[in-house]
Amino acid sequence: MIFNAENNLIKQFIASRKSNTLLVLFLGLLSNLLTIIIPVSIGRYYQLVFHFKGYRTRFLGEFFYNLTDSVPRFLVVFLILILLRFAFYFGYQFTLKREGEIFIKQVKDYLFSHQLFIHNSIYKEKGIGKYLLRYSGDINSLKNLYIKGTISAFLDVVMIILALWWLYLLNVKGTTAIIVLSLFFYGGIYLLNKKVEESSIQKRNKTSGQLAFVSRALNSIIGVVLFNKQDLELKKYQKKSDSVKEAAISYNKWLILNKGFVYFSRYAILMVVLYIFYLDIQNGVLTGHGATLISFILLYITISPVVRRLFTLNTVYKIGNISVHKLHRIIALERETVEHGAVLKVRNPRVTIEDFSIRKSMPLFYRSEKMAYSPLVLPGGLEGIALIYAFGGVENDYKGSIQINGVDIRSYSLMSIRHNIAFLSRDIPLIGQTVYEAVSAFRAKRIRGKVEKQFLEIQALFPKVQPLGVDDSIGENGSKLSVMQYELLCLIRGLLLKKRIILADHFPSLEATYKRVIIDLLKAQKATVIHIDYKA
Repeated sequence: MIFNAENNLIKQFIASRKSNTLLVLFLGLLSNLLTIIIPVSIGRYYQLVFHFKGYRTRFLGEFFYNLTDSVPRFLVVFLILILLRFAFYFGYQFTLKREGEIFIKQVKDYLFSHQLFIHNSIYKEKGIGKYLLRYSGDINSLKNLYIKGTISAFLDVVMIILALWWLYLLNVKGTTAIIVLSLFFYGGIYLLNKKVEESSIQKRNKTSGQLAFVSRALNSIIGVVLFNKQDLELKKYQKKSDSVKEAAISYNKWLILNKGFVYFSRYAILMVVLYIFYLDIQNGVLTGHGATLISFILLYITISPVVRRLFTLNTVYKIGNISVHKLHRIIALERETVEHGAVLKVRNPRVTIEDFSIRKSMPLFYRSEKMAYSPLVLPGGLEGIALIYAFGGVENDYKGSIQINGVDIRSYSLMSIRHNIAFLSRDIPLIGQTVYEAVSAFRAKRIRGKVEKQFLEIQALFPKVQPLGVDDSIGENGSKLSVMQYELLCLIRGLLLKKRIILADHFPSLEATYKRVIIDLLKAQKATVIHIDYKA
């Protein structure tokens, strides 16, 4: 599913799954209706056992009364009711939770897909680790907002309306007390929710800062070790850790106060209702109506968890909306238009570079041969990876032009450019966890044998490099590889693509021993090969 930043994420999801949403609501309404009927029907049991002659529970219907004209028949009907309630409750909760899982999966899938196409300059500006946080706390908050703050909230409101109507039929004064006291206590809960919101934001910000610090420190671990900065970094971490702890303690304090006050409110209301019934009994108003009393109390106790959920909705909305705004900001980030432009199709490409410079580098002029090996010596101030970024459309802030067969590459779509050019550079990270995943662009089993054969043939040309098997682990970002192994995999990765244009960067460790071998390998390719070198 494709989300956009202009509309609410939950509304977009519901609009795309209308039939599923209607099913959830239907099952939920039936489950809630039975939840109300069951405690009210117990009043009929009291009438049968104690021979009361009250009529305030006859709104259950003549049909129900005819079916329950004896205790055994009542118990059979009661069993059917609780079995139906169990079935509908299971169906409702299962379909609701399933929709919730589908929702967050679609959001996470879209976020990852969207971030794959965000321009590299955004990651350079804001960092990458920051976006990983969106897959934890913010996603869970969004899920709660959908499940608790949307579907369940709607059904809870409907249930409360039905229950209050039923309670009103049972006892007007008791129902009035419930409504008035609920509004009164809600004011206190609202103020506590404000505190919960403030402390939650502070806690989340402190935690995000701590995680960002850990990411920076571990990414710079070599510098930390070589400059003996472990103690300094530990002190910085401890300071952030202490602030996270204090923020968490404050958050827990207000959250516990909030939950405790909600519990207190429910039973304070019940106490007042019991007192009202007591006064009515003392005054003779409820003589012979014990069925009404028991039905009223049981129904209130049944719906009190619903009242509690509605009291805590404000917290769900506050925290959920914070996460929604963050996710909206990510979705609003501009994507690369990789398919915009003409499609590059070449058989015998020639690459021409005219007056090319980036930032303060010397200008570069270059003309390759068609389908042949051509060395390229870079001028001062220009790095090979910068030229690769310009070819691949990752870097657009350059002067001059890069042309393929006389046409500026800016007129071609980024996708077709990248489809026709193989980039060989140690500065482009290896992708995958094994050698095979790092050097192969595909995972199909039918080509594995061919890829393995080509890999071993090329690797054999570098006998001084510790040999690797295609199933060997390379570690995170190639951490288990030596420098020469890493460079060799970066070289092989590009050669196996068999592209018409090959842009090969300088591999200093390999070329110190095997420069001639690398040149011969590049010359053997059926492509226009541009081999980058630097002035001595």
